[in-house]
Amino acid sequence: MKPSARLQSAIEILDAVFDGKRPADALIGDYFKARRFAGSKDRRAITDRVYRILRARAKLGWMAEQVEISSSPRILVLIDCIVQGEEVESLFDGDQYAPTALKGRELEVLAQLAALDIATAPDHIRLEYPEWLDADLRSSLGNDFEDVLTALNEEAPLDLRINALHPDADQAQGELAKQQIETDQGSYSPLCLRTRKKVKLGGIQAYKDGLVDVQDEGSQLIALLSEAEGAELVMDFCAGGGGKTLALAAEMKNQGHLYALDISSTRLYKMKRRLERAGVENVLLNPIKNEVDPWLKQFELRVDRLLIDAPCSGLGAWRRNPESRWKITSELLEDMISRQERILKSAAALIQPGGRLIYATCSLLKRENEDQIAKFLKENDNFVIKSVQEVWDNRLGTPCPFDGDFMIMRPDLHHSDGFFCAILERTN
Repeated sequence: MKPSARLQSAIEILDAVFDGKRPADALIGDYFKARRFAGSKDRRAITDRVYRILRARAKLGWMAEQVEISSSPRILVLIDCIVQGEEVESLFDGDQYAPTALKGRELEVLAQLAALDIATAPDHIRLEYPEWLDADLRSSLGNDFEDVLTALNEEAPLDLRINALHPDADQAQGELAKQQIETDQGSYSPLCLRTRKKVKLGGIQAYKDGLVDVQDEGSQLIALLSEAEGAELVMDFCAGGGGKTLALAAEMKNQGHLYALDISSTRLYKMKRRLERAGVENVLLNPIKNEVDPWLKQFELRVDRLLIDAPCSGLGAWRRNPESRWKITSELLEDMISRQERILKSAAALIQPGGRLIYATCSLLKRENEDQIAKFLKENDNFVIKSVQEVWDNRLGTPCPFDGDFMIMRPDLHHSDGFFCAILERTN
């Protein structure tokens, strides 16, 4: 493909992403499935540009606003070309498969756009976050506000979790190397292998054989800190696609009973292929209507470990899903916080004395994390915090990277997605 044709492809993909109906990675995958003629270098160049623009959407939109021009995907691609120092008039040339030629206002503002200084933009533009979140972010992040937000706008690596159930688990890194995928050991999880290489998982034999699965290192740690080994009855209350369910099953060594629950039966049953590939045999899939589904009543005071991977703002995953930061609204956040409270309340009734409730989010907002735990403990004096350092020492035995009672994983410090985890133990 010519460079100009790659630009047109980026514009078409961004048009679909901005429509907001499906995530960028799914749209990009479908786009190239329908265009087999695009080579690997073409796909890489187009994908890199799309994600670069998604990560700079606020800045590029601000630049368009300064020169009083629309911020359509075409214009954002044009401005990105200018920022990258590319020759825009030769790329927007109107040839077959290329963007239409520049004209009128587009030509008039080229010099103005090139002269803009993004350093003069407001913080929410420079750091790429919705302006309405400003107070929450500053309150939650304090002096680390800029460092965290800068890190949340960087490209994330690919983290893989070694499947401890696989007979060749200790050979995982070597098996990946045989397939030209060089990895480094994660900094904290003994099961984490990390690569910066762009890979198609479907083409990795180690993935197809169930030797490794995709899971961010922070997410792996949540499963490890659940200390599910030896537990008879474990629940993954908001199982979603099953990443933590698989990790918990491996921790349990396929013993006991692990219930994976979710309000979306479609999402839940998609997990079946992952379970089969990983050789997991102790998981029971069960859709629930909501957090107070009558089906749950049979488990009151019976559960040893209950993981709540709570629905949340998803702020901690902005590195992987840069477009998602523009989908969250203040109303949606308030709804999430209310749902988190209801889920905690319902789940608490299921935990047996001595059992643990593990509350986790992929968010760094205090209102979704510390504030939720403080409110829960105020209303449930039969639960106490189990210090993450104590659990870390018992389960991992390495220096704990977290201060205080909670696991707070930050992209700037720990080079992971943003995660929060609290471990609560029922006393009676």
